[in-house]
Amino acid sequence: MFGRKNKKTPEQGRARQPRYSGQPARPAFSYYTSRAPEVTPRRTSGRREGGEGATGKGKRQGRLPRIPLAQVPFWLLVVVAVVCAAKLLSLSTSPKVIVLDQSAVTATYLQPTDVYAKAAQRLLSSSITNRTKLTADVNGTARALEHEFPELQTVSLTLPLIGNRPIVYVQAARPSVVLQSSQGNYAVNASGVVLARLKSLPAAVPIVVDQSAAAPHAGQQYLPGTTVSFIRTVAYQLSAAKLSVAAYVLPVSSPYELDVRLEGKPYVIKCNLAADALTQSGAAIATIQQLGATTPGSYLDVRVPGRVYYK
Repeated sequence: MFGRKNKKTPEQGRARQPRYSGQPARPAFSYYTSRAPEVTPRRTSGRREGGEGATGKGKRQGRLPRIPLAQVPFWLLVVVAVVCAAKLLSLSTSPKVIVLDQSAVTATYLQPTDVYAKAAQRLLSSSITNRTKLTADVNGTARALEHEFPELQTVSLTLPLIGNRPIVYVQAARPSVVLQSSQGNYAVNASGVVLARLKSLPAAVPIVVDQSAAAPHAGQQYLPGTTVSFIRTVAYQLSAAKLSVAAYVLPVSSPYELDVRLEGKPYVIKCNLAADALTQSGAAIATIQQLGATTPGSYLDVRVPGRVYYK
């Protein structure tokens, strides 16, 4: 209207050309049609030419890794070290028994070493933990042997450093007194426990004559420990005074009485087991020394504290 020219719209600028029947139609421009189609690579199957497939691959994965030849000596040393360690730590169940401080007294009632060896072998074989030095019950085995054989005072089990055979050291208990009963002679320790039956009487051991009909048994308590201590104290005092004792008698009629028979004397010294042994033995020694050549004909009684009676 005012002299301006009308702008053509894009649609008007791209007006379609008339299509003639003899000319081919131009394809419409498109972004997707102008790009060349991409070729997607096809996935091949697990098989390969030459017959190799998934089965062959699985076989290759299941094979053990090969050890390089340079590492073979190292692994051989490891195997040898393990075998040597197992051999060194293993423990035999057949021990060796050694008797310590065997004397003429203990030899009368000690059993042969084979008896102790078989008992120790039985105890070691009873548990699989006793097959190695690291797990062997050393203290438990020793205590079991002491309980089984009362004639043994101490038992110790040692493990060898190089070898595999354990060593059992046994020490016999020395008798404090010798018990004479109607059943025979028995060794008794300081606690009054019967150790074993004696084949012969040992020297320098107090002999106690029991007039009761009780039967002693090895490993069982027969005399009170206080009675054994009383007899040992009286024996020491009389020995220091140069008085020889033939026997110590426990009369069946009086349970708290102890009769001391002196060598070559017609009388006995009557003591009270419930009183002090040192006081009574001292009173008896003083009276004998005071009497001198005069000796009692029947007894010397020191059972009453502070008094001495003789007949």
